[in-house]
Amino acid sequence: MSTWDLSSIYSTDAAFEQDIAFVKRVLCNPGKDLKSAILELQEAAKILKQLDSYVFCLIAENPSDSSAQAREGEFSSLQAEYDGAHFVLGFRLSELEEETFGKLIQDPELSPIAFILEEMCDFARKKASKQTEEVINALTGDGYHGLWSLYQTITSKIKIGPKQLSMGQADNLLHDSDQAVRQEIFADYNETMKKEADLLAQVLNRIGGFRLKVYEQRGWEDPLYEPLYLNRMKKETFDAMWGAIQEAKPAFERYLKSKAELLGVEKLSWCDVAAPLYPTKEIPYEEGAKLILEQFEAFHPKMAVFSKNAMEKRWIEAEDRPGKAAGGFCVSFPKSQESRIFMTYKGTPNNVTTLAHELGHGYHNSCVEHLPYFLQQAAMNVAEAASTFGEMVVIDQTIAKAADPKEKLQLLDDKLQRSVSYFMNLEARLLFEIRFYAKRKKGFVPAKELCILMEEAQKEAYNGALADWYPYFWASKLHFYCTYVPFYNFPYTFGYLLSNGLYALSKEGDFGPKFDGFLEDTAQMSVEDLAKKHLGVDLTKPDFWQASLQLLTQDVDTFQNLTANI
Repeated sequence: MSTWDLSSIYSTDAAFEQDIAFVKRVLCNPGKDLKSAILELQEAAKILKQLDSYVFCLIAENPSDSSAQAREGEFSSLQAEYDGAHFVLGFRLSELEEETFGKLIQDPELSPIAFILEEMCDFARKKASKQTEEVINALTGDGYHGLWSLYQTITSKIKIGPKQLSMGQADNLLHDSDQAVRQEIFADYNETMKKEADLLAQVLNRIGGFRLKVYEQRGWEDPLYEPLYLNRMKKETFDAMWGAIQEAKPAFERYLKSKAELLGVEKLSWCDVAAPLYPTKEIPYEEGAKLILEQFEAFHPKMAVFSKNAMEKRWIEAEDRPGKAAGGFCVSFPKSQESRIFMTYKGTPNNVTTLAHELGHGYHNSCVEHLPYFLQQAAMNVAEAASTFGEMVVIDQTIAKAADPKEKLQLLDDKLQRSVSYFMNLEARLLFEIRFYAKRKKGFVPAKELCILMEEAQKEAYNGALADWYPYFWASKLHFYCTYVPFYNFPYTFGYLLSNGLYALSKEGDFGPKFDGFLEDTAQMSVEDLAKKHLGVDLTKPDFWQASLQLLTQDVDTFQNLTANI
């Protein structure tokens, strides 16, 4: 069955309200001694995540649900209170003498989360004054995070084309094998977003303006400062990764050119990049699920057992129906020790790999559920390594087993589409956001100018390799509006390349337990230390990134060789 069951999370409204009340009690009456305050806040964070995931799922399955929206408002206020309490705790830790702090984190109940406590202490020192942060947190719930809710509400009501498709359904049609279908839906998509652009520009500008004012109070001049810190990642690593990608781009331009030739066009349109090379039969949900289980079983039986359990217990919402939110995600329920996956499944190869991607996230959740909750909160960039690893296992094994040259070419094309997405599409998003924030510092950026910024970013990221562009992408991509995650872009690229390094190691055999060990450590150290421990590499140098990219550029050579022989 391709619909999920949320009843095991909260079977009644009373159970939901009981958890709300618990978090409120902890936040209103923090432990008198520091140790109690830390342990109680950790438990509150665990329950808060459970509440957050539940409300997020309700709104995704029906963004027009007024009761879910009311719950989200209640949760947002609670989240703001928690953020304030988290900062106050960090502030208290930062005021301790070094010797006192050292003794505190040696306590048997606190030593497992020493890394997190040190991080809280450090981050508190980097923020504004205690009084200023209290005001910021008070305004965040109904103001800043309310804008994210507003975007979800607006886009849930958007209908695209004569068939009045949801954004998720329209996205799937951009992968249709019929170019006429793709071009028609792309034109409809553009026209629809154009009509909504002024309203969505208001939302984006208010999010950007709020964020910049907060950064101003904290003395953070670079908008990338916070996302890099939250991803436990050095700027040197960020620069080394993107530098290596720039060097590798010509190979992916060759792929785009070869694909254009196969499709009989001089240059690919924006809506051709993700198109299949040949008409493909629909892959029923059950068949796609079976394919994933087979490939996971061959790699790591424990991963297959988890995925089968998720399918049988209805942890997955994949039904193709109107009214759902766009996109896909996986959320954890740490109190229940469960996950839920959301997507719109239409039977394309891309849908199958998306399902594998989200199951990778779910498996990651299962590998850390026995740890203290603070150690379950992996940064986005390493969380994406687990999910893209899941993709890679399915894609590569399926390619290897394909006997028919056209089928192999089709599968390889699907893999290369993802590389282009991670290296070019994601870079366009990154460049757009960097430039948007630079403009926003000077004042409001109207829709027309946002379109110019987006088109310029796409041309630069794709090295002008496409025939046309999607200037309203800033309006349709929900990642730009997620207030909880600043710069919701480059962590995907990082995770993709890191997982490629992991995947290369997996071919040495008996990698499953090593993979689990890597996942367990994802919230216990910086990404540089994580890579040093589990991969033996220095992420601040280009070597690892170049080696990872070389494996992927070889796909381009294979693709062109297959093309020449068909």
